[in-house]
Amino acid sequence: MNTIQQNKAFQDALNELNPEQREAVETIEGPVMVIAGPGTGKTQLLAARIGNILIKTDTRPDEILCMTYTDAGAFAMRKRLLEFIGPEAYNVKITTFHGFCNEVINHNPGWFGGYSDLQIISDLEKIDLLRSMIDGFGYDHPLKRLKGNIYFEQDRLKKLFEVMKQENWTHATLQNAVDALPEYLETQDGYVAKKKCTNKKTGEVFLKGDVRTDKISERVEKMGPILAAANELNNYNKAMEKAERFDFADMILWVLDLFNSQPELLADYQEKYQYFLVDEYQDTNGAQNDLLYLLAGYWERPNLFVVGDDDQSIYRFQGANMDNILDFRKKFDPEVIILHENYRSAQIILDRVTQLIENNQERLATRTVE
Repeated sequence: MNTIQQNKAFQDALNELNPEQREAVETIEGPVMVIAGPGTGKTQLLAARIGNILIKTDTRPDEILCMTYTDAGAFAMRKRLLEFIGPEAYNVKITTFHGFCNEVINHNPGWFGGYSDLQIISDLEKIDLLRSMIDGFGYDHPLKRLKGNIYFEQDRLKKLFEVMKQENWTHATLQNAVDALPEYLETQDGYVAKKKCTNKKTGEVFLKGDVRTDKISERVEKMGPILAAANELNNYNKAMEKAERFDFADMILWVLDLFNSQPELLADYQEKYQYFLVDEYQDTNGAQNDLLYLLAGYWERPNLFVVGDDDQSIYRFQGANMDNILDFRKKFDPEVIILHENYRSAQIILDRVTQLIENNQERLATRTVE
């Protein structure tokens, strides 16, 4: 019998699983998506699933990659896995997205040698760079202010650059979105003037809509400063490089760029891991999701397991993109398992919360694939 199977803590954990959790633990082949809110035993579930993979397959611990959003989450996962499988838990790669990219960079100095001398940028240094950039704007630049608070655009530039890096957007990405905006607005009520009309034959009253092209043009025109700001991202990155600085989002973008340009390096990591697990998937941003898709992209039906809560995206203000949950379902057509049982909250609280969120039409639990 496998030593993991003999581990009492592991067997007790398996025996305590409810039917939905058991299904998630035992469905180990192919893409799987688990929708699980707070208190539904996600850490226990992920650790039990890793143990089950090691029992049911010939996969080695170092061929499993488990990524989560925070260092605290990775620590909790490692601690739980140690209880289940012992010291072998240290051979399972449990890390954050940034931690994984940092390791890729450090283990491949031949590819990333130019970044070895860079230091993480501080908030004060970001302000200095942004103000220096603003000082360099020409008088005809859309973001140039000649009186008052000349650095008025500083915070908005900072936020825009952060989001663009987190979502792996370029100026062209935003330009394409703006180009598509008029067609989209033509379908929105706020941009269609409706008036009551009467069918002369039947007397039936109906609404007739005329597209407000003036309002659409006004909305598109307002996007001009955003496009002008997005066009400065390359200059901002060059200024950071000149100052020998980088931020955490850059680490993921460096790895993405190299994986895309050097297929042999990407292949090394694709072949290294046979199973991928991701916790708090609703809090991943676009760049993190691109990285995950690259790593799992070698297989048509990868062993890719994600756990997310489609009612909660606590890091959305930091760039998290809940659309990743919906995109994942469309891309992989995964087995979808919904965990309903909560082990923390009183039922009366859950009932009230359910009433508040059940009208959310974007919930994956109620949404069909288009």
